[in-house]
Amino acid sequence: MRAILISSDLMFISKVKEVAAATGAQLSTARSLTALDKAVSESGETGVLMLDLEKSGVPLDALAPVVRGMIEQGWRTVSFFSHVHEEVCGEAQSLGLGEVMPRSRFVKLLPELFSR
Repeated sequence: MRAILISSDLMFISKVKEVAAATGAQLSTARSLTALDKAVSESGETGVLMLDLEKSGVPLDALAPVVRGMIEQGWRTVSFFSHVHEEVCGEAQSLGLGEVMPRSRFVKLLPELFSR
């Protein structure tokens, strides 16, 4: 399984890496559009893109066209946010950033995301 995580939250990245390692998934991280482009080109296959809506390090409106393009190529995209920032959910949905869910639900789904 191939996965890319867009986040600047080092503690959360570490947590996701632990789950990826436990499931045998290959995880890349990106904190910029350039890093995302590099991760996608190196992957050679589609997989799951995980987007931290609040700590991506890149404005969502700048990410939106890239993410929508990845969805068109077959990438599964899961965007997540802190439950106390519900307004981010609506913005992500209007920008077409894939499945959108609270961070707590995302964390519960991680093993499943990596097993596909």
